[in-house]
Parts: sequence; structure tokens; C-alpha cells
Amino acid sequence: MIVLQPVLHGDGRASFGHDPSPLVERHGDAVRLTADAARDDSPVIELAAGELRRLLTGAERDLTEFLALAAAWAARRLPGHAAPMTSALARALVLHDPGPPCA
Repeated sequence: MIVLQPVLHGDGRASFGHDPSPLVERHGDAVRLTADAARDDSPVIELAAGELRRLLTGAERDLTEFLALAAAWAARRLPGHAAPMTSALARALVLHDPGPPCA
């Protein structure tokens, strides 16, 4: 969600630097998500900025819960590798490492 902060909190745009060329742009109270800005016929989704913020918050919550489940699984199944695996997964998901799981 960090990449989208300028879009969600004001006017702006964010691209993701790879092919295809996805683009997110703020237009007033709306946000336009374009799958491939290099194509004139690219699929586009337009929604209210508040709705996008709500959807992203839900996705982040779901990924955080997944990370906690994965950390608990790793603690049981891979005790010698649980911490580095959990940290690597947190980095890949761009989430905060939850630390060691509760017993």
C-alpha cells in the first residue's frame, strides 16, 4: 500500500515499473487502475478512493493473518528455520514480521 499513498491521500499517480505497464491515477474522488497504460484498449477499473482504501486494508489484513498462520506452521514443522522463513515471507508480502508465534 506504500506505493499507493500519494494516490490515496491526494492527487497523484503510481506506476509499478514492469511490463505490462500498470498505472494507478487519482482523478478527484475517483481512482483509475489501468492494467497496461501502454495499450489503448487496456482494461480499466475506476472506483472511489475510499473504496480502494477499504479493499486494500482488507487485503493487508488477510495477508497479515496468512503470515501469522504460516509462522505458526513453520514453528511446528520447521522449528530451526521458522524465524528466517517468516521474515522472508514478511518481506515478500511487504508486511511487518509478527515475531515468534505464541505457544
